[in-house]
Amino acid sequence: MRRMNLLTLASIAAAVLAFGPGIAAAQGYPGGGGGGMGGMGGGGRHGGFGGNRGQQHQKMSEDDMQKRFEDMAALKPALKDIGLDNTQKDTLEKLEKAYRPQLGDYGRALWSLSQNGGADPDSVKALRTGARTIRDQEYTEARGLLTTDQQPKFDQNVAKIHSDEEKRDDQMRSHMGGDDGP
Repeated sequence: MRRMNLLTLASIAAAVLAFGPGIAAAQGYPGGGGGGMGGMGGGGRHGGFGGNRGQQHQKMSEDDMQKRFEDMAALKPALKDIGLDNTQKDTLEKLEKAYRPQLGDYGRALWSLSQNGGADPDSVKALRTGARTIRDQEYTEARGLLTTDQQPKFDQNVAKIHSDEEKRDDQMRSHMGGDDGP
């Protein structure tokens, strides 16, 4: 089996982190893919991932990596099919904006690792886990802003997000031939 170089490994890990919100946008969640609560962003940033198998990958910039991690702060997938009043929308938008820079720090850290000779699988896994922990803290805060009637749907949406991430993690491990990969 052909071994992947560490830079490619870091790119795959970044894609796994980044495509959660991107997939949500592709499935019609308004504002996904960078738009967040305001729904104004979106648009494709091309980092060399996805349907270009066998072709040369473009190197991702530090800004692109940071933005991919910041996109993890998007609450749209967790708030899907939940009717929010204007006060909730405003408060949730502020919450999302507060978490974006924190998650962006993880993107910059992964980019730095990839520039310094590559990132080992344990470092990539630690960054991914750290970013997901921050994102889950955001979910906990967001849940506290919802009514008791809204919380069950929110919990269901978050459970689906976690399930989808676990499936992507399993796929990545199987492609890389490891049991405990990034």
